[in-house]
Amino acid sequence: MAPIFHGDYMVTFPAPVALCPPSEDAVPPAKVTSLSKPIRPLRAIQRLPSDILYYIFRLGVDNENADGNFPVVISQVCAYWRWVALQCPLLWTKIHICSTRAIALMGPVGGEVLPWASVFATRSASCPLDIKLNLRRLDAASIETREILLMHVHLVISTAVDFLAGVHDRIRSLDVVTDFKEVTFLMSYKLVPRGMPLLESWRIRFGSNSMTGLNSRSHSFFHLHPDFDAAGQRGRPKHDIEQQTIGDLLPRLRNLQMSQVVANWAAWRIGGLTSLTIGHVHQSQRPTIRQLRAILTANSCSLESLELQGCLPELQVLRVPPIRLPKLSALRIGYFVQDEALCFLPHIDVPALKSLGLCDISLALHRDHRRAILGTSIPSRTIYPELDSSKLLHALYATRLPLLAQLESLELIQVHIYQTPDDVSQDWLCNQLRSHRVCAARFLLSMSSLKSLTLIGPDIGFLDALNAPLLTSDPETGKWVYSFPGCQLATLRIIDAEYDDLVDFLLNRADHTHSPGAAGMELPAFDTLEFTLEAGMIPLFRAECCESNHARRKIDIYQFAKQTACSIYREDFNPFTSSLQRLGNVL
Repeated sequence: MAPIFHGDYMVTFPAPVALCPPSEDAVPPAKVTSLSKPIRPLRAIQRLPSDILYYIFRLGVDNENADGNFPVVISQVCAYWRWVALQCPLLWTKIHICSTRAIALMGPVGGEVLPWASVFATRSASCPLDIKLNLRRLDAASIETREILLMHVHLVISTAVDFLAGVHDRIRSLDVVTDFKEVTFLMSYKLVPRGMPLLESWRIRFGSNSMTGLNSRSHSFFHLHPDFDAAGQRGRPKHDIEQQTIGDLLPRLRNLQMSQVVANWAAWRIGGLTSLTIGHVHQSQRPTIRQLRAILTANSCSLESLELQGCLPELQVLRVPPIRLPKLSALRIGYFVQDEALCFLPHIDVPALKSLGLCDISLALHRDHRRAILGTSIPSRTIYPELDSSKLLHALYATRLPLLAQLESLELIQVHIYQTPDDVSQDWLCNQLRSHRVCAARFLLSMSSLKSLTLIGPDIGFLDALNAPLLTSDPETGKWVYSFPGCQLATLRIIDAEYDDLVDFLLNRADHTHSPGAAGMELPAFDTLEFTLEAGMIPLFRAECCESNHARRKIDIYQFAKQTACSIYREDFNPFTSSLQRLGNVL
């Protein structure tokens, strides 16, 4: 690692980078023409020093969201750029393989199945590889064309798995998106037995739906045979299995994400993970509570992030001590009914937990289907009493107060409160708040360390509770003062809210700000307030909230926080993903 200075900054380049011209005796890589350093052109953009040019190229590769062709494009601009690109192996370490290659194979020219994959592997020298596979079914006009296209897609799949097996000792990350069951099946037989000593991250997503592939409570595809071999026994002789476990084959694996993938849960042998995601497994093929406990036990000492979406066992009561996960700091749980989460949470002890996410998948699906049928701009006050999370929130408040008190970040996805549990006792909140606000206010008040709150598809009770002044006694002075639930928050994000609910929240907050008295003066200002609108609702929002109308004043949304942003979200917004794709501030 040698520092290279240029101007007033310093960049450290990894060892594989060699910016000197190739020697006369050097053997060029396959399919790469041996190039001597070209004469420096006169154009300013082409007179950049090679280290600066390399740094720019690396930025382009690292920020690329396309199909991985950026190194190819820059290598075809001019001879000098091509020379720099070919001398930098790290530019060629990101390999994308897509089933659309099958369309080109159907043409009259034909050619190699995956020509660029082998070229990238050669030009990257011995550097670790980050490989993405997008192997999905393709649409065709006629039945005959569809059958021929499907044959070529299967050819691409088989060749891709063989390619992975050929570079198995260099794979650092593997991201697989497919709706072909054979992909993970072939990997279990052809790839895993060879071992992947550098693999750190493995992500497998199954299904054709761009969002989650979910349609109902028994949402995922039903697989008669497990796709993913979590024991590492397939394709290996018995004596080899006894000598090497799957942990020996994947010694550096730390991040494993599986969505709609069925594993042989009872034979799970993967340990040492720092991040584990199991998502959206068919109702009849979810792991039992004993199997899930065994998986967590195998990773108890290392697990830092855990996400379980639509895979929790159903109402399996097992009276055993909880599993201690001392390093777990982030937990996200998705459930179809709140009893699934209620039965699972007592099985884990998480003393270091700082971030919690809860998602009501059934309600999220209802909203997604309504949006697809009725359109995004039609408001809905539809209530689904059976899709209620009040019992879950009350159980957390009643039995896990120390856990709530240590949380710094909370994300609630379509978590709604329609009922009041029978065992809820009347307290001082019931005398000051309407019934639909009490559960939300009690929940917010229990999290004294909470700094960030994200509400996706929020319940009106949470929005109203944030604006509800409470008369409480100050423990230090003994005087009666006004406070607000969530006054400890630094960041508030309101995502995908019903338009009327969002406007009411802002109007009510403005009224408290403008009203005289202690309640208005004590209204807390956030460090960051972010909310979203559908593109078609922006003109209406500006007319109702940003301009004076009727008896209300103009709402200055920037007085609610030090930084305020209103964003438009993409049409393919996915409430099940942790990263939200913003299009920017529109106000």
